Amino acid sequence: MRIFIIGVRHQIQPAEIRVWSSSGKLEAFQRQQKENFASLLRASIAENCIQVVAEETVHGEDTVTKRVCDVNCRYVNIEMPPDLRTARGIPAGYNENPDIPSSDRERWNREREEYMGEKTIAEAGEAERVMVVCGWGHMQAFADRFENVGHTVEMTDLRNQPWYIDDWTEHMRRL
Repeated sequence: MRIFIIGVRHQIQPAEIRVWSSSGKLEAFQRQQKENFASLLRASIAENCIQVVAEETVHGEDTVTKRVCDVNCRYVNIEMPPDLRTARGIPAGYNENPDIPSSDRERWNREREEYMGEKTIAEAGEAERVMVVCGWGHMQAFADRFENVGHTVEMTDLRNQPWYIDDWTEHMRRL
C-alpha cells in the first residue's frame, strides 16, 4: 500500500471559521488558509488516486478534510475516541500541560499513534492508496510504523507550502 501523510497544525482542520472581526480581515485570512488546504487535499487525492483518507482530528467536528472527502473518497477519523482515552488513563490536553512529565506525554503519544496506525490499516482494507492527515508531531512516527510493515510512504509538511502561514495568532494581530 502507498500511504501519503500530510502533516498539519491542527488549527487548519476545522471547517468552521473561528474568528470574527468588524473588518472581515480575520475571517478572510482563515478562509483563504482553509481553501488553500482544501485545494491541496483535492489535488493530492486526484493525483495520487487516493481511495481512503484517515484523519487525526476531534471526534464530532466537521473538518476541511472531511468535506473534501464527502465528494471524492471514503473518510475515516482515526483519533482515539475520548472514552477510550479515558479508559486508558490518557488525560485530555496532556500535550499542552507543562506539569505532565515528558515521559508520560511521549508514552501516551506512542499509545495513540499505535491505535491510529492500526485503525488506518484496518479501515484501508483492500485500498492501495491511502492518505493520512495528522499533526506534525505524529508524521515521522506514522511513516516509520507504516514502512516497518512494508508500506511505501510519502510525506508532505504543510509548513513547506508557499501559501501557508504557521503562526496564525501573530499574523492576525498584524491584520
